[in-house]
Amino acid sequence: MAAENQSITPAKRKRLLKTYGPCPAGYTYDELERFLDLLCGMYSDLYTCTELRNIVVHNPFDRSEHPQQIKLLDLVDWLECLLI
Repeated sequence: MAAENQSITPAKRKRLLKTYGPCPAGYTYDELERFLDLLCGMYSDLYTCTELRNIVVHNPFDRSEHPQQIKLLDLVDWLECLLI
C-alpha cells in the first residue's frame, strides 16, 4: 500500500521523522510492524491509490486531547521509516 510500493527517498524519510518524530515511546518494532500490517490490510482492498492519498486519520500514537491529523499514506510511510 505504501505510496504504490515505491521506496522512500532520504529526503522524504528525513521530513517524516522530523514531522512525526522517532519511534513512539512504549512500542516495540514488532508491535509497530504488526500495526503497519493491520493498517495496510484494513485499507488496501477497499480504496484505489488515488483515494488512499486523500484519506486523513488521527495519529494513533498522539495521546493529546486533539490528536494530530496525518494522511494515511504518510502514516504508513512513517511507520516504514521507523522499521528500516
